[in-house]
Amino acid sequence: MYDAFEGLYAPLRDVTGYLERIGIRESIAPNRENLDRLVYAHLTHVPYENLVYCIEHKVPDLTTEGLYKKIVMDHRGGYCFELNGLFFTLLQALGYQVYPVACRMRLGDFHPIGHRATIVTIDGAKFFVDVGASGAAGLYALPYDGITAAGYYITRSNQATEVRKKEGDTDKLLITYMDYPFEPVDFIPLNYYTSEGPAGQERCNPIVNLTTEHGAISIDNHTFKRRVDGVETTVTIETEEQFYRLLREEFGIVLRLA
Repeated sequence: MYDAFEGLYAPLRDVTGYLERIGIRESIAPNRENLDRLVYAHLTHVPYENLVYCIEHKVPDLTTEGLYKKIVMDHRGGYCFELNGLFFTLLQALGYQVYPVACRMRLGDFHPIGHRATIVTIDGAKFFVDVGASGAAGLYALPYDGITAAGYYITRSNQATEVRKKEGDTDKLLITYMDYPFEPVDFIPLNYYTSEGPAGQERCNPIVNLTTEHGAISIDNHTFKRRVDGVETTVTIETEEQFYRLLREEFGIVLRLA
């Protein structure tokens, strides 16, 4: 292995610290119940945010140490390559059988492959796990067989595997992916394109999302939203001071800009 890539494969240095970051303060065995617990805890403690490239103008560091420092030590969030990348190392450290996959998000416009998720196998059963897209595939591990209470399910064909959701009479296609293992190094060009390409810079709006027990909070460019039990309130962000205060008070994010 090239020395430049070793950091992408480094093991997690502090499992306890990571678990505490997502609100879990005891040892946790690698089973289905705890996998659901881990996914939900991550989504409700670690926000999705694109600030590293949208405001700080940096290409996200995908090494295990870089991700640990940002997400755990600096109490930041991240986007899919960061969040699912570090979560993958946590699942490995806890004893889960896992491999990463590259995905295409199918919400709205057609996009190139630019998302990372994780496949977990427990006692021969497979699950799609995603903590890097604000719960786009649900708030828990998504089994390959059956449909969840929230309407999420997986279909498979020779062409692709699909994450879908039933909502009343509608059936939404959310994510497609080829179900074979990627290597951590494979996400380097995807990470670079997403953060430095047109999607990352020319049309970059600051986005922060966090699932809460009763809804969600978010910042999208100049708007802060809070959803509680289906009721949404909106606040227009008028100043930089207000923006950074919301980051700090609502999401626990403190940016240290040079």
